[in-house]
Amino acid sequence: MTIKQRVWLASSAFILFLSSMIAVSIIYLEGVPLLLSLAFGAAGIILGSGLMMSIQRNIRRGLDRIMKISGDIAQGTLDSSAISPETGDDFGELVYSFHALAVNLEHKSTEERSLRLQAEEQAWINTQVTEMALMLQGSVHLETAAQVFIGKLSGAVGGTYGAVYLKQGDKLHFTAGYAFDEASSRREPFALGSGLVGQCALDQKMVVLHDLPEHYIRVHSGLGEAAPTTLILVPVIYEQDVVAVVELATLNTLADKEYELIKRTGQNMGVLINTLADVARIEELLGETQLQKEELEAQTEELQAQTQELEAQTEELLAQTDELRSQTEQLQAQGEELQMQADSLLTSNKQLQRQMELTEEQKSEIEAQADELKLQTEELFASNQDLQKQMEISEQQKEEIQAQADELLAQTEELQAQTEELQAQTEEISAANIHLQQQIELTEQQKEEIKTQAEEIFMAAQYKSEFLANVSHELRTPLNSLLILSQILAENKEGNLGPKQLEYVHTIFSAGKDLLQLIDEILDLAKLEVGKMTAVLEPVSLHDLSNHLFRHFEQQAKKKNIRFDVHCDSRLPDHLMTDSHRLQQIINNLLSNAVKFTPEQGSVSLSIRMSGNEAVFSVSDTGIGIPESKLESIFEAFQQADGTTSRKYGGTGLGLTICRELSTMLGGRIEVESTEGKGSTFSLAIPAVEPEGDALAQAAATFAAAASSELLNPDTSSRENTAFRESFVPDISISNPKLLQFAEMEDDRGNLLSDDTLLLIIEEDAEFAAILLQLARSRGFKAIVAFQGDQGLALAHAYKPDAILLDLHLPVLDGWSIISRLKSRPELRHIPVHVISTAEENQQSLAMGALSFWKKPSDQAELEAAFLQIETYIRRPVKSLLIVEDNKDLRSSLVEFIGHPDVRIVAVGTGREALEQLVSHHFDCMVLDLGLSDISGFDLLEQVKTNRKLQTLPVIIYTGKDLSKGDEQRLKHYAESIVIKNVRSMERLYDETALYLHRKHADLPPDKQRLIEKLHNPEAAFAGKSILLVDDDMRNIFALSSVLEGYNMDISFAQNGKEALQHLEQHPETQLVFMDIMMPEMDGYETMKHIRAMPEYDQLVIIALTARALEEDRLKCLQAGASDYISKPINTTQLVTVLKVWLIQ
Repeated sequence: MTIKQRVWLASSAFILFLSSMIAVSIIYLEGVPLLLSLAFGAAGIILGSGLMMSIQRNIRRGLDRIMKISGDIAQGTLDSSAISPETGDDFGELVYSFHALAVNLEHKSTEERSLRLQAEEQAWINTQVTEMALMLQGSVHLETAAQVFIGKLSGAVGGTYGAVYLKQGDKLHFTAGYAFDEASSRREPFALGSGLVGQCALDQKMVVLHDLPEHYIRVHSGLGEAAPTTLILVPVIYEQDVVAVVELATLNTLADKEYELIKRTGQNMGVLINTLADVARIEELLGETQLQKEELEAQTEELQAQTQELEAQTEELLAQTDELRSQTEQLQAQGEELQMQADSLLTSNKQLQRQMELTEEQKSEIEAQADELKLQTEELFASNQDLQKQMEISEQQKEEIQAQADELLAQTEELQAQTEELQAQTEEISAANIHLQQQIELTEQQKEEIKTQAEEIFMAAQYKSEFLANVSHELRTPLNSLLILSQILAENKEGNLGPKQLEYVHTIFSAGKDLLQLIDEILDLAKLEVGKMTAVLEPVSLHDLSNHLFRHFEQQAKKKNIRFDVHCDSRLPDHLMTDSHRLQQIINNLLSNAVKFTPEQGSVSLSIRMSGNEAVFSVSDTGIGIPESKLESIFEAFQQADGTTSRKYGGTGLGLTICRELSTMLGGRIEVESTEGKGSTFSLAIPAVEPEGDALAQAAATFAAAASSELLNPDTSSRENTAFRESFVPDISISNPKLLQFAEMEDDRGNLLSDDTLLLIIEEDAEFAAILLQLARSRGFKAIVAFQGDQGLALAHAYKPDAILLDLHLPVLDGWSIISRLKSRPELRHIPVHVISTAEENQQSLAMGALSFWKKPSDQAELEAAFLQIETYIRRPVKSLLIVEDNKDLRSSLVEFIGHPDVRIVAVGTGREALEQLVSHHFDCMVLDLGLSDISGFDLLEQVKTNRKLQTLPVIIYTGKDLSKGDEQRLKHYAESIVIKNVRSMERLYDETALYLHRKHADLPPDKQRLIEKLHNPEAAFAGKSILLVDDDMRNIFALSSVLEGYNMDISFAQNGKEALQHLEQHPETQLVFMDIMMPEMDGYETMKHIRAMPEYDQLVIIALTARALEEDRLKCLQAGASDYISKPINTTQLVTVLKVWLIQ
């Protein structure tokens, strides 16, 4: 009986019993009629029965629902959403409780099914990965491994087509395929960013394409063909570098677990590819090592053969020695026999004692003779050996002489034939010469006369030039002292000069500058007259020229209350091909005269216009004008329109003469129009295009023949080139606000945020700069642009960019000077500089601290790769340094001294360990000791620099080895810097590593910041340096020593060359010499030659000082042995720059 039946029976019995009791009670009620009692009883029974049936129905319905829910739970088919309690009684609450229980059970069941499904998927993935690993376990070649990989992966995910492209260099090459169709598929390599394969490698992201066109690719089998619908491309990445790309095609869409399997296997494949590549490289190195071993074995065998030959010779010598020994033994036997005879005589007759003594003496003599004979025998043996060697040498010489005689005989016969041929040609030429001789004799007399006149003219011009140069020296020598001392006084460091005294000092300095200008004008005129000034052609921007002239003369005009205007013709070309310096010199002189001769309230204007094929520069003023009678004479030297004793306007009268000669040199002319009292107009006309047939040179040759000059040695070191460039770089204030105000290209300097990555582009070519700006923005950079070197340096100082793109050939300040100045400033030296130039100077750029070098012209792909390199470097805050040092204690000290959270240091003790690290990891710099235990540092350097991936790795040599000149030259081809181990070497090494790792100065420890600041502080770097001043003028010595002593230098003096040589002999510690040229007893040229002839001073720094401003004087100084050259009067800024270049090592 079921529970439901038992409940029904119990409830029925209870209700019947209750109804009967009610009916009996009603029947037996007193005072109630029987019939009415029966009626009430019947009604009670009926009511109880009805109530009983209702209760039974509710109980049965509730039990039915509970039983159904229980059955569904047991069978696992419960739908909790279909359960809703219909009653509010206890059974309804019971049903609701069962409903809640069912919902919980359903949720748990769903979660269990989900977990079980995930576990099954993960188990499937792990199984596939394990199976693939087992299949790849024995692979030793990349091609085999790639084929196994693509076959297993395609089978696991249901792929119908597959391909593996391995990265080799900068391209992806097809290596293995699955169901690969040779006819319809492509096998050419893909460049990064080319096609979907190249783009996948460049972006390093998975590419998934659905609903492929039917013609995209077809998969064939024996029964038919079909078109895949899904294409998946997966980059295989190892340590953030793509090593391969996997391409799969499927007929169906892949599940999540299959995508996960592709990712997992791709990661494992990256490790395997890198491992196999390393194995291949190691096998290659082993092959090279084996080859070297075989060569060494061959050399060893050859040495063994030589050793055996030497042993044979030694045995022969031993045999000869034995023979000599036997002869010696015979002599000793004879001596012993004589001794026995002497003993016998002694025992038989004592009377013969004297004779015995005589015999003993004879014996001693015989022994001495025997020893002498032995010595003679040995000497004879040695002589025989020497004679044998000489005979062999004579035989060889005889054979060589015979061979030379035979060769000489053959040459003689050949020479005889050539002589006969030449004799025939000579006879023909003689016949022609006889005909020409008559004509030559007719013109020879005329040529002699012309030559005599030319020599007289040349000597006169030479005497004049020499006279002016000597006068220049005598003027510049005292002027040099005047200017330097006035500059020192103007600084007023001690604060003991009053305003009036400072005004006097500035007046002295201004007067000295005016005098210097007069001297320069006289020398310019002299050089023009003797033809020692030539034009240097270069593109001149008319826009930049007009802006420069306006800015330069605007203030002068305002001081005199004169209106100044510049007008440019719209038809002007962008550039003129002419000498920029000489063109500016002419126009500056004309404008200066115009401002000087124009009274207040007047006006001066410069107009640049085209007239035919000429560019005309016209300077007009409303000044005093020039009388018509003097329009021609004003161009003569020392002539002025105002030549009276009143001299209201001053001047030398040389300016217009120089302008006329310079205009002729430029292939142009100067014309003047003037009305006395109304003003003047001077017009300079020069060719608007580059003249054909070298017209500039022809124009210069009309007034003299240019003297030939030697070119600088093309093998001059980069250090000397840097010194020469830095000596003539203008003094630029990087904080000048004018350099930051004007932006010639619309860049991002107006919308910069604090978290932007900023790129500074310093590029003269506006079109290329625009391309770089667009590429920078497309990569997420903000960028600012400068077209001139001084603007770029000022922007770098003001904005502190994250990286700099730098052209080397820039106006105002070239790229080399920019790199030098950036790396000398602690707050800027960490900025990575990427050089982009047409110059072949990649090694020098890297040695000066540039991060990379890209050669123009560059295509889009190369530029994209370059920007990717910049982005990767900037976003990698921790740099890597490899230290190769065999001394364990020093290695630990270097790691501790250089170490910081911004640098990851790996230190090894052998060359083999270094090669393993370089092959398997990326490093930004390497410090190398040359004295390694297994291989030499030179061999390690050669292996590093011949590896294409490691060619740009900066290498710092840190060694205690004494390097020869040959070693230094060899190292300069490979290493960026050489640090010799000494007391201060650790500090210099820290500075060098910080430079090439581009470590940010502000992030370094405070003590390291102070260390670098001290190294790059000129006053600290100059302190204690030993300097020798060689000059016969004590005024110059006093002026120079006043400047140098301010830097705590040790100063010594000499008044001529002989005293200088004596000082150097007594003080070999001297580190730099300032050498005047014109001195008594022994001049500067001869003194420098004597110094260079002394081996211990072949590297001594010598700075030549001279007032002779001709170009050949500078070349003569360098040829005599000068390291550098400074002309008088000396500019203190230039002097300090030269000292920095040569003294800060």
